[in-house]
Amino acid sequence: MTEVIEIMKKMCVIGETSVGKTSLIRRFVIDKFDDKYIVTIGTKTSKKILTIRADDANVNLKLMIWDILGQSHFENIKESAFKGTNGAFIVLDLTRRETLESFDRWLSSLYNVAYGIPVIVLANKSDLQVEFRESDVEALVRDYGYPYFITSAKTGENVNNAFYTLGKMMVEGWRCEAVQSLSKPARTTDEIIEGNMNLDRKLSAIDVEDIIMARYCELLDDPEFAMAILREQFNRANVDFRNPTPEELLKVVDYIIEAASNQVEASRLERERKAYSTLIRMIN
Repeated sequence: MTEVIEIMKKMCVIGETSVGKTSLIRRFVIDKFDDKYIVTIGTKTSKKILTIRADDANVNLKLMIWDILGQSHFENIKESAFKGTNGAFIVLDLTRRETLESFDRWLSSLYNVAYGIPVIVLANKSDLQVEFRESDVEALVRDYGYPYFITSAKTGENVNNAFYTLGKMMVEGWRCEAVQSLSKPARTTDEIIEGNMNLDRKLSAIDVEDIIMARYCELLDDPEFAMAILREQFNRANVDFRNPTPEELLKVVDYIIEAASNQVEASRLERERKAYSTLIRMIN
């Protein structure tokens, strides 16, 4: 009788804003496409079970799929979201060459937290007029040794194949047959990460917002629950998280502190409020 193993793994879907991360997840999880652009604050999660044949066993893999904020400057909240990740998609947008050029930065950000995990590159929106081609993607992954898929969230092209392959890699590691035929990377992971990101910059409202969100996740000790509160309170305050003012951030702080009053002791909440307010006053 074939052995059945139940396991759970966390995976992240990352890349620039509007590359189609949310639509790819939606296509995989519920087999539907939604072309309405959804701005994601921080993270949101989806779940799906894959049955994977590994060695002599059937593995029921419960995937926890994290959809990560696309703005490249939210380093603190991304660091919090990447913790415990077992695999990742880095999504490119075939209609925007700049997403190809930003790949190193996204990989560096991921590997600074989740070093060496399996990665697959998805070049999405193959159903549209493209700015770069599969040969460009192939040249990119040749340096890293990663598999890639040309995908379309709209048509479903290669979406299921990509998720299944990453699931296999998370269960079997880099010995998965999907990567056995790839050539050895031209650069080591250390060389990829070294010097890829220049974070020397003035403290902006976005920087402060990022720090506050990361601290709030730590405060509640539940990033998924914390991000749900943050989304709700940003909407309640009618604040565009992509371009907040210091005054708007102070309003959001009032709301998120109030929302945590049943979960966190009052004196600690007051210390957090003061810390957030100090950060906001430091905005240049």
